[in-house]
Amino acid sequence: MRAIPRSGAAVLAEGLFLLGVLLALPCAAAPASRSSLAAPAVTSGTVRVALEDGVVATLAEDRGLLVEAIPKHGEGLALFARRLCGDSRLAPQVAEANGGAKDLLGGIRYAVPFSLLSKDWQLKAVKALFAEDKGVAEGWHHQVRGVGPMQRESLWRVAEWFTGSGENFRAIREYNELHDEEIVKGTDLTIPSELLLPSFRSVLPVPERPFSLDYGVDKDGEYAIYRLRPHEALYSAVVVRFTGRVFAADVNALALQIAHRSGIQDVTSIPVGYRVRIPFDLLQPEFLPEGNPKRKEYEASLRASSQFSNQVKARGLAGITLILDAGHGGLDAGASQGGVWESLYVYDIVMRVKRVLESQTAARVEVTTRDGDDFRIQDMDVLPFSRGHAVLTTPPYPIADAKIGVNLRWYLANSLFRKTVETDKDPQKVVFLSIHADSLHPSLRGAMAYIPAADMRDESYGKNGPVYALRKEVQESPRVTFPRDQRVQSEGLSRELAKQVVAAFQTGGLPVHPFSPVRDKIIRDNKEWVPAVLRYNSIPAKILLEVCNLNNDQDRTLLQTRAYRQHVAEALVRGLLAYYGQGTGGPSQVAETAK
Repeated sequence: MRAIPRSGAAVLAEGLFLLGVLLALPCAAAPASRSSLAAPAVTSGTVRVALEDGVVATLAEDRGLLVEAIPKHGEGLALFARRLCGDSRLAPQVAEANGGAKDLLGGIRYAVPFSLLSKDWQLKAVKALFAEDKGVAEGWHHQVRGVGPMQRESLWRVAEWFTGSGENFRAIREYNELHDEEIVKGTDLTIPSELLLPSFRSVLPVPERPFSLDYGVDKDGEYAIYRLRPHEALYSAVVVRFTGRVFAADVNALALQIAHRSGIQDVTSIPVGYRVRIPFDLLQPEFLPEGNPKRKEYEASLRASSQFSNQVKARGLAGITLILDAGHGGLDAGASQGGVWESLYVYDIVMRVKRVLESQTAARVEVTTRDGDDFRIQDMDVLPFSRGHAVLTTPPYPIADAKIGVNLRWYLANSLFRKTVETDKDPQKVVFLSIHADSLHPSLRGAMAYIPAADMRDESYGKNGPVYALRKEVQESPRVTFPRDQRVQSEGLSRELAKQVVAAFQTGGLPVHPFSPVRDKIIRDNKEWVPAVLRYNSIPAKILLEVCNLNNDQDRTLLQTRAYRQHVAEALVRGLLAYYGQGTGGPSQVAETAK
């Protein structure tokens, strides 16, 4: 690069810096030959390993881990930074690391701190210096090499290298159950994946399961063992994930029970890596050991239902009937938090789904309830209170009793289904969606779908009483019974539909429940059940979708914006399109299929 006029003091300063480099780095006074960089070398307590011609990874007791590189012919500071750091804007930091030198001289190695290196160079340097290091399912396996007389590495420095912050040394120490902050040569460490820099996280193998469980037994019985990861809490990472409980009272109670079983005194201060014990009787069956009878039974039911998948392909949903149900309504407000009524906002979402379907697809749309005399969308964020919802049976039922309102919905849905099948003859061309907003443990947020478990729908069911006797839909078919093969098929089709809807939420950037967003039953107060609107519903493919958690401040705030409700409506339509073979539920799918 062109010489820049400088003062005598500046020239002297640079000369002193270069002299220091020459004294500190043997062989740095002249361009290094290829043979001189071919093998690792240890000189004066510094380990050097060649990465390529002119580029060396070094590990020193005083300076830690860095890369030294010789500028290429004609390469100035900006191009040097771009090559090693991936960004020419980091040139000032590179200059600062080299005593402020801005004019790079040929044949001289210049230091590039590890934190400034690009992802690729970081990975190359670590793999060259630490031959035993590798990515494993739970994180990065690091074997201490050590330099200097004591042959040690500090956890602070390890944390800086692999996580970008020395402050993470505590989490690494706790996860590896270490007592010292200086670790000796040959020690094996695991840096949990949650803490890793992107350069290391990107090369980790994908685990078969996103968690690891061991198993044990003590005087109180069998239990699973889960080691807490960084940033995880007992109630969300353990209770919600492994027991299926999501309601606040259930989650809090089980957290205390599991803490007692695990010897945890303070649930708010549990070390990273702590071995939490979860009694078998609290685990959902999929988390029990292989060969456990309950797990085998669960897996057999999954295999049975997974044999059924939707075979209907319908471009733009032509020939498809969609029955939309807004949860609660009328005198039944549903969940209520912070002055937000579930019934008002899920009804608005259903109206928006109806509008998108009718304006952008060829689907036939039916709804189970209406607020007032028309299907109107409120063009506002915070919705006004209303108790005018009625189930659209014949005659309509102004919702005064929550249970009656729910039962009349599935009677109505079954009537609409029968009439559609009489004409079309294909039951798989009908879908039922019931839209809700839940009130769960406040740590949880996002959408979650319920489907009907086949083994929980094995009874004949019907309702008696004057309110029911007046309705035409009840008169048509007072009782429902579902043979087992029909229940198994419905579970399989419903799970497929639910997965497509959840995937559409994810690709659309909408929050989704972090653990098991598709569930085949509700668990609350130590009881399990399938919601009545699904349990007694004759339509093969049906889901109850909880679009958000009203007990979570972020979710509740989002629900009170028309933009979010519109995004939810569009995601639902994308999921329906994907279920019927139109793309994968990506953000642009609605518009594309409308062409």
